[in-house]
Amino acid sequence: MKPAPVRYMTEDAQPEITFSVCSLVASEEKYQRLISSFTTNGFDASNTEFIAIDNRGNNRFDGYRALRAAISAAKGEFILYTHDDIELVDDDADTLLSILRDLDARDPNWTLAGNAGWTIDHPERLMIHLRDPHGTRRDVDEPKRVGGLDENFLILPRKRLVLPSLDLSGFHLFATDLCQQSLFVGGSAWVIPFFLHHHSSGSHSSELEASKAAFERKYGMIAKRPRVRAPATTMYLRYPAGFLARLSDSVYWTCRNGLQSLRRKAKFFFYTADEPGGTYATASLRG
Repeated sequence: MKPAPVRYMTEDAQPEITFSVCSLVASEEKYQRLISSFTTNGFDASNTEFIAIDNRGNNRFDGYRALRAAISAAKGEFILYTHDDIELVDDDADTLLSILRDLDARDPNWTLAGNAGWTIDHPERLMIHLRDPHGTRRDVDEPKRVGGLDENFLILPRKRLVLPSLDLSGFHLFATDLCQQSLFVGGSAWVIPFFLHHHSSGSHSSELEASKAAFERKYGMIAKRPRVRAPATTMYLRYPAGFLARLSDSVYWTCRNGLQSLRRKAKFFFYTADEPGGTYATASLRG
């Protein structure tokens, strides 16, 4: 019997192409708009392959399974995992490659990049770099490290792949799950200044609450931080530290909302002499 051939590796395998754009496709119309915008902005046959995870007609894949399928099929140096309803409007392939090379230099162990997430530095801030139905935000002019990411647009470098959990499912929080997996292997996640248009505003649903509960059960005792923020929600982990973080947040938001309410009411009671016509407005409480 003839033995199978052996391949000896002396260096990392080289990718066949620069970008693999992998999209979970429910609408062919939206997906064709995506492809057209990417092609117009320099993602063409010389540097890009397009992979469609087919959910047209029915949901064959959830977010976690679709991401695992995309990773196994992709051949690119960078795997771009996207919703089918994004559209490139300004930045092109050369811009993205430049940003990712810069990120390589900043942190050779980065494992994830996206366009919306909460920073891990105190005070935490939600960094968003996109246009969507809520408006346009360009919060970053250089990469910012975050603890969770939105699912509409993710980038994974082939040399440092992390995989989504096998024991979680659904269409929510798989990006933040990847961020947790990245922490366990010594990687990091970043919001980058690559601008695009996401045509969906997202929604707060019972499915999100179910995904949140499953996430908290899984990471409740093993997460490195008691609070994990995704753009759409916050998970509290590691009792009692997570309980104390939830209590602290509750007190903070109650006080903040109370102060904002007081400011709104104060404008009816505080007279400001320097206002034109002597109108009533905030004075000492002016924000």
